[in-house]
Amino acid sequence: MTNQWFLEDIKNLIKKRGRVVILDPRSQYGFLLPLLEFQGYTLLRTDSNLTEPWQTVKEELLLRYEAETRHKSDKVVFYVSREQDKLSFLLDYCFTHGCLDFSEPAKWLRKKLFSHTGLQVQLDDATLLTAGKIGAEKDLAWWKKILQNLEDLIDLEDELIPFMDDPEAYIADLEQDIRRMFETKVFQLLNQPYMTKPTKTLAEEVARKLLDGLAYNDIKTDLLSIYHRWADSETYSPSLMNYVANYNLDSSVDPWAAHPDHCFSALDQKALQQLTVHLRDKEYVSGKLDAIKARAKNTRIKRFVPGWWQDFIILMEFDNQPLTACSSFEQVVDFYTSYFAQVDRAIRNLYTAFLSDKSIIRPLQEYYESLNYELLQKWFEYAQQYKSDQQGYLPDLFKNAKAGTAVIVGDGIRYEIADYVATALANKFKVDKQTMLAGLPSETEHNMSALYVGNNELLASHKDREKKLSEISGKAITYMNLEAVSYGEKANYLVLNYKDIDYAGETLQQGALKLFAEFEQVLQDKIAQLLNMGYKEVHLVTDHGFVLTGLLDEADKIAPDADGNKDVHERFIRTQDKPDNPDWLIFEKPYGEYKYLCAAKSHRPFKSKGAYGFAHGGFTPQEIILPRFVFRKDGFATSSLGVAISNKTELAEVAGEIFVIKLQADAGATDLFAFKRKVKILLYDDNINCGSSNLINMEPGKTETVEFTFDDRQTLKAVLLDAETQEQLDIVTIKKSSVRDLGGLL
Repeated sequence: MTNQWFLEDIKNLIKKRGRVVILDPRSQYGFLLPLLEFQGYTLLRTDSNLTEPWQTVKEELLLRYEAETRHKSDKVVFYVSREQDKLSFLLDYCFTHGCLDFSEPAKWLRKKLFSHTGLQVQLDDATLLTAGKIGAEKDLAWWKKILQNLEDLIDLEDELIPFMDDPEAYIADLEQDIRRMFETKVFQLLNQPYMTKPTKTLAEEVARKLLDGLAYNDIKTDLLSIYHRWADSETYSPSLMNYVANYNLDSSVDPWAAHPDHCFSALDQKALQQLTVHLRDKEYVSGKLDAIKARAKNTRIKRFVPGWWQDFIILMEFDNQPLTACSSFEQVVDFYTSYFAQVDRAIRNLYTAFLSDKSIIRPLQEYYESLNYELLQKWFEYAQQYKSDQQGYLPDLFKNAKAGTAVIVGDGIRYEIADYVATALANKFKVDKQTMLAGLPSETEHNMSALYVGNNELLASHKDREKKLSEISGKAITYMNLEAVSYGEKANYLVLNYKDIDYAGETLQQGALKLFAEFEQVLQDKIAQLLNMGYKEVHLVTDHGFVLTGLLDEADKIAPDADGNKDVHERFIRTQDKPDNPDWLIFEKPYGEYKYLCAAKSHRPFKSKGAYGFAHGGFTPQEIILPRFVFRKDGFATSSLGVAISNKTELAEVAGEIFVIKLQADAGATDLFAFKRKVKILLYDDNINCGSSNLINMEPGKTETVEFTFDDRQTLKAVLLDAETQEQLDIVTIKKSSVRDLGGLL
């Protein structure tokens, strides 16, 4: 309010004759002067260093001359840092024009506060003037709290975080009296007497007190509140993370005795290590789970809570009880997709975090395998009911598909991956989640042929499969790699190949686990992009899933004991003679010189050549149960303002290097959400983004133009997008004419 009251007084005093004098002998209100220049006033100041009479008289004469010549038509404010009785050439201005007298600096502020609040001001002059600086932009409610002693002048909950973020810059911006008051509050927080101390040292001591309090669970309520705000701040949290990184956490700290909102990853890992030691002690684990769940759900400290806690909770709380009610293969499939797939995801995430730490991952892996064993027992019990539905899937789909259908054909997209992607997109799009059962062996050549061709025909070449699909379906299908999709790409029928998961898995084995989050993000982004480009449906299918071996000992590998000629793979064996092994599933599937295909009733690998870790080809739910998902846009989306490119004809042939894209918004808007729209234009050269516009605000009936250059390109594609939803609104191809731009000479 100090700012507002000051400007109101200046405005009232200057409005008649365009001149006003501010008398501030003690320079208490100099902090308000930048407001005057910001408001467009001309500010002329006296020099407080001039003390001789002849100096001050000369100075005032020159200031008066400057005001009446150079600034004759301007509104001029004289800021005078001396007593009124010592004025000479500026004295008459005080009486003939206007004067704001701060000779008794606290008196002006007391009057303002009493007139606006009706409250008596009990603060001493020095404190009141400091409050005037602090409260320069505060509202009247704040001042009432201060006057009634309901709030401190310096609120550490508001001020400590920006101080800790950049201590020296924060202190440098404070007036001396405010700095002293702030530092006094900080020393009180530290339970120390006020002393001269480097600013950086003071900040480090505050950080140490805060972090000690979290480690030993003796942090005070006010400091805990500051910590929560700091941890939750996008702007300031990086500085907190720096303090945490530089903090020397005592190795003796008990993770269960620390504050539950602590920020120490070492304590989380220590707690997990203790849990894995006692993993079979249900009472011990159960007693700790409530604390872990509370920590995992705390959104205020989410950046300090490792995501693997949620995976641990899923693993520990999972109950296979519904499995006992399954009495068919179909019911086991439903159980897997509804319940167990989340356990597969949880152990995969835990492998990603701890595969190199055997002391942690081995007990977790053993616990998972005990759950998986129960699933596999029921799975193999009804294995005779298994029947793959992959053969000829894509030909059948496209025979009945309508224009605007896109299909992502993944290689190795396990069900839990697709389910995670679908869940992430479910708040934006409609998702129809069905399943497909992979063929055997569950490997790429066999199952890609099944998807693209059918009739049990095997085609080794991917190009041959695509060619065959086009022939069988009778549709003009466009084929691309998923990563190559860009706005502006339009086809009635689109098949997108995505090989990254299987390629990374087979190349890097379990080293690829850290890349899976990136693969999931690509799927999310591309599905959303395709729907925003105008495709009515986006299908997601795949050839097979995969299993992860985790930690693998030699004793875990299955001996490929089969008589006669055989071809041993990590997850299946082909044989000429039919083996007699109750622990194997035997399928009659001729392939070259072999007649039978054998899969172990286990997720463990056969002893085979090559690396272990990431594998497929066998007969487990993780390899066989596949996603068959369809994504669609919500048909009840809110209408938006229509915007289109209006000069497409001109852009078909452009002379010269420069071209202009004109946008036209619909004239009528009947919907509340159709009164404005933010859009942007993207340029593509051969499906590679090569330029974009700034955001453009469109309103009903409005026309906007945006200028671009070819940059030595011959053809460009411009795509108009909604800036918020990324929906494709329009598209145009721009071609550079071979005719020279003669610049109007003809």
